[in-house]
Amino acid sequence: METEQHHRKLRGLLSDRTQVRQLLTHVWAHFREDRNFAEAASLSYTSLLSLVPLLAVVFGIASAFPVFDTWTAQFKLFLYRNMVPDAGSQLAETLEQFLGSVNKLTLTGTLFLIVTALMLMMRIEKSFNLVWRVPRPRPFLSRVVMYWAVLTLGPLALGAATALSAQHLFDYIGGDMVTAGILRSVGVFLLTWLAFSLMFLLVPNCKVPLSYAGLGALVSTALFTVAKIAFVGYVSRASYSVIYGALASVPIFLFWLYIVWAVILLGASLAASLTTYNDRGADWEWPQAWELLLVYRLLGHFYEAQHEGQVLDLDDLMEREAGIPLVRLQDLLGNLMDQDLITQDQEGAWLLKRDLGSYSLRDLYVAGEYHLPIGKDLAVPSESSWDRPFLALINASGLDLDVPLATLYDGAGPGPENT
Repeated sequence: METEQHHRKLRGLLSDRTQVRQLLTHVWAHFREDRNFAEAASLSYTSLLSLVPLLAVVFGIASAFPVFDTWTAQFKLFLYRNMVPDAGSQLAETLEQFLGSVNKLTLTGTLFLIVTALMLMMRIEKSFNLVWRVPRPRPFLSRVVMYWAVLTLGPLALGAATALSAQHLFDYIGGDMVTAGILRSVGVFLLTWLAFSLMFLLVPNCKVPLSYAGLGALVSTALFTVAKIAFVGYVSRASYSVIYGALASVPIFLFWLYIVWAVILLGASLAASLTTYNDRGADWEWPQAWELLLVYRLLGHFYEAQHEGQVLDLDDLMEREAGIPLVRLQDLLGNLMDQDLITQDQEGAWLLKRDLGSYSLRDLYVAGEYHLPIGKDLAVPSESSWDRPFLALINASGLDLDVPLATLYDGAGPGPENT
């Protein structure tokens, strides 16, 4: 049901040219606000330093499967061709020398190799969480388990990619060399699309709709394909070897990594912006003066969900409380998490962590340093049954805020009554 809803929203958005232009403007603003050009540069340097350890771990795990013995050469050729277009041969020789020396490492060196590969994946997750405005990363143990699963299953997926790209497979299908080349290009395009889609779905510590991840990955894949062609044309006319000599492959490779990460982060920004763009059609937004009431309502939803044995994700909260931009909602949830009031499960959904029977409205007010709207008219178009005890408390002559939040929610009756 939720997937169908996202599909309908996406189809409606893409069918309107005006909304498409507004979305592209929003994506570009999102991309620049997150300083993704600087993030791409940082990821490029990190990737350059971590490439050999990462490939060593991947090839080491792949060697544990005998079926990969016949595909190793093709696997490396496929990887190098798509890693650095038009400069892969020289880089391949350098990488082969580094990988050949890995076998001589001691146990300490091997552990350092694995840690370096994991650090690259943690850096990638940090960048993706920034794009999706995720306030908190996964717990450390969950991150290590997920990374190790990726490092273990990754060689299997890459082995499948190698098999699909192998010449004998297309010869088996039939057709001339032109047909085989087209099929190979289409296969590489689809596999790249799948890889980017999985990155956008699995890496961020939040729930990403499949349609949004797929569209963002499709844009990244198309730009990646065009970038390879343009990069080959540029490098073939540049005089890097005259300036850098034997080290020419290093700046070329670093420049290519920068382009790749910029393309990936642009597609990720599109996938993330599709969520934040959907709430921009609201004709009002929660005023800053009533943010304490907003946070009080959010905790009320968690309190109600806890009694029903449920958890809430971002879509659930935005549906219950209109007028909250996603970025602002994520900031508020991050503040509540800092106060140990809520936490996240393994699926990225949110749930109550603390007993609100021993947590008062004063505690909430002091912890968040919110504005106390005493004597003001309620400038919120939707009302909730939870509002009445809240307003009565802050407008009382004694101003006693030491009432537990659970008492306020229970006294108001079950659930909100939004109109």
